[in-house]
Amino acid sequence: MSDQNHSEPRAQLKALRAEYLRKLPERFQQLNRLVEAVPLEDPGPNRVATLNASLSLLAQEAHKLAGSAGTLGLAGVSTAARDLLSLAERWHEHPMDAASKKQRMSELVARMQASKDEPGTDAIELSTTGSRKIHIVDDDELVAQQMLTWLLEAGFDAEVYHSSSVYLDTFETLPSPQMILMDVAFGHDEAAGPDVIRQLRRRLGRMPAVVFLSVHDELAARLAALRAGASRYLVKPVSKTRILELAHEFAERRDMPRYRVMVVDDDKTALQFASIQLEQSGLEVHATSEPLKALDTARDIEPDVIILDIVMPGVSGTELAAILREDRRFDATPIVFLTTLSHQDEKTLSVALGGDDYILKPFDADYLTATVRSRAKRARRLRELLAQVSPD
Repeated sequence: MSDQNHSEPRAQLKALRAEYLRKLPERFQQLNRLVEAVPLEDPGPNRVATLNASLSLLAQEAHKLAGSAGTLGLAGVSTAARDLLSLAERWHEHPMDAASKKQRMSELVARMQASKDEPGTDAIELSTTGSRKIHIVDDDELVAQQMLTWLLEAGFDAEVYHSSSVYLDTFETLPSPQMILMDVAFGHDEAAGPDVIRQLRRRLGRMPAVVFLSVHDELAARLAALRAGASRYLVKPVSKTRILELAHEFAERRDMPRYRVMVVDDDKTALQFASIQLEQSGLEVHATSEPLKALDTARDIEPDVIILDIVMPGVSGTELAAILREDRRFDATPIVFLTTLSHQDEKTLSVALGGDDYILKPFDADYLTATVRSRAKRARRLRELLAQVSPD
């Protein structure tokens, strides 16, 4: 994706971060008030509810800060907020006395305030996922043209490159593909394809799905391709059926409607950040910061993927997922949870109550986008197959 195409989302993210920094002092003041409100006296039967309510409000605010601050490059604030969240959630289990725990909370808020001005990441990375291109890199012109014809006839957007070295040099100027069909050997170089992918991966980090094509079927060749980053390995001659199966798995057709994503998070900063990232990658995003309205929104838009924060006032993400699953329309709709929690019991609970995936805040933009697109693609493909089997 070109810099021009990135400019608007980058400007939106820069403005979002500036506004977030402007309001942070108010957030810290609110945290201090919530810490002060935690009672120190040994709670009797009638005071346990008051203590728990106070800790719950504190945990909700710390949860928001832990996710949104980290996402916007404020690592120190995010780390201290996670520690505060953990202490609020485990107040009754922590061995320190109440006064020491409360003092520790105040120290964590002070650390957040000090961390706000530390050198950090001003530039927020945009997701690079989104182009519907398939790249065919093969110096056998007949084979490359045959694969190109199959893909174009099936509605995919594909392009051919015959030189591995030219492809390596120009890759960053090309529209980012969703899938690369890469021959292993070019000329006398029996490992040119894997070498190109290794160099691109070192240079760029994440890469799209890579399918290596080779005349060799022995284990050593397959192992070398796997170590170079292969998603799949096909032995030549390749079949039309297998090429189209992989295209359906990893890429999207040109005429395919945009995937619809519903995002529910009461933290408006995190909600905006996720929405900008997902929208700039070509997804249709419907965002709401009011979880109690999520069921009506889902019924209106019939999303391909639902993204839920776990810790929200009024209804938790896991409760909301269970409610959504009661509606038959959302039986097969993937649900992805966003949370700062990292405990295994929370992961198990979220899956048991209807979740399909679990992403920790602060999240990586590419990982979020790739996860959502993958889930949406599989869900829509499943609906298409079911419709073919049961057209009525």
